Amino acid sequence: MAGVGFELKKLFRARTAAGHLRAFSYSAIITSGPFLLLTGMVLGIQMLFMVASVSDEEQGLFVASVVYAFVFSQILSSGFTMVITRYLADCLSVEYYEDVTGSLFGLISILVTLGAAIAFAFFWGTPLSLFTEALAYTFFLELLVVWVESVYLTAVKNFRRLIGGFAIGAVLSIAAASMLLESQFFGAADAGLLAIDIGMGFLATLFLIHIVRYFGLPKHGLNFAFLPYYEKHWRLFLSSLCYTLGLFLPNILIWQGPWGVTVAGTYVYAPLYDVVTFYAFLSLLPLMTLFVVAVETRFYEKYAAYFDAITRRGNLREIEDARQDLIYTLWFELRQVVEFQFLFTLVFLAISGYLLSFGGVDFNASTMYDVLLFAAFFTGIYQLVFILLTYFDVQAAVLRTGLVFVLGNVVFGLAGLWGLGEKSYGFTFFLAAGLALVAAWRELSHFARRIDYCVFCAQPVFYRAADGPLTKLARALSGGRVIDLERLAEQHEQEKRAKGGERL
Repeated sequence: MAGVGFELKKLFRARTAAGHLRAFSYSAIITSGPFLLLTGMVLGIQMLFMVASVSDEEQGLFVASVVYAFVFSQILSSGFTMVITRYLADCLSVEYYEDVTGSLFGLISILVTLGAAIAFAFFWGTPLSLFTEALAYTFFLELLVVWVESVYLTAVKNFRRLIGGFAIGAVLSIAAASMLLESQFFGAADAGLLAIDIGMGFLATLFLIHIVRYFGLPKHGLNFAFLPYYEKHWRLFLSSLCYTLGLFLPNILIWQGPWGVTVAGTYVYAPLYDVVTFYAFLSLLPLMTLFVVAVETRFYEKYAAYFDAITRRGNLREIEDARQDLIYTLWFELRQVVEFQFLFTLVFLAISGYLLSFGGVDFNASTMYDVLLFAAFFTGIYQLVFILLTYFDVQAAVLRTGLVFVLGNVVFGLAGLWGLGEKSYGFTFFLAAGLALVAAWRELSHFARRIDYCVFCAQPVFYRAADGPLTKLARALSGGRVIDLERLAEQHEQEKRAKGGERL
């Protein structure tokens, strides 16, 4: 997460309880803020539906519209946001801020165009009213914008404003829903969708204002200067797409089975399985918060020390000492986070009966919830290892684990849908997540044992800039003015080494 570490290290440097609390709060906002906001909005509007005695059909239409927008906006944006994170990190590392906001505008324009085409194809010929389709389509596009903006918000350090923005967005959405339901001018589903559009629209606008204030408006008009990154880092794009597809494929496959419910002749989803999965994945909320704090503070210090020893002419003993510190810290911090998450999973297992009854889920679904809880645990740890492999830029290994995850879900999911039956629901996801975790853990262990070889011998001897169709398109769109940030970072590093040699 580009820019998060700088703020976290500053907060932990205070060595006070208040500073540590602020650091964890900042991490929680960045990692879970948009998801918690969306969840709060939906639950708040559903409570208003219950008070107003809204029909099950209207409630189902609202929920299905939200679920589809959330799932498919995540799938569509995942690969793009992974690569743009790399671009933004390079911009920050070389202190090149002139076209950061331009890249935001450029990526949003690409995703909105793709999203419009997908939504048009999906809604073509459906019995929904044009107004309902427009509301659902607007929410889908707003989510695409927010997922992209969330990447840039990791570099915006005023987290108090972010907290205020989340709170105002949620309150505005719920208040609008209350007023619209009371007016009875719209149907209940349309009122809920319009209200959530208002809240998410406010949030997207607020995020954009924060980003523009921090980075400024584009100065050179290079809105598509990031396109060569998708050419050079296509493995990252596919890896993130595979992970996100693997995450939602079990739900999508089960929608096609006997548990699938058709809503308004348009949406097909499985309310029971989706709700149980949602509660199982709630157990992962503290995982990313702790992991980001561990990685961006203690682990990163050892990571930077190791590569500084290599790039700034450290001797063999210094490099070896730094390597041992890095590997020890890697496994120590990962073990700490895994142990904490396992404890948290056991807590969710103990309160499963209360949690499911609160969600209106039949107690008979508790066995599936228990299995999904550990599937979520495996998925969460797999995501951590996935991120660590990305941190070390082992892109081929990351892609291999992503393929294992998505193909495992395809194979096991289809086996459960066509052969094993309803009793296997949840267990097939458990198997796929466990298989992906084993594959990712093996890749990380293999890399850790051979880190010196991977750093010294497995890298290309000569730097080769991207020069494919996307690079040519970026040059055409920017009048030939595309800045190679990776070459610029290499030049900065050479200058630092030269200055270090002069001081010696």
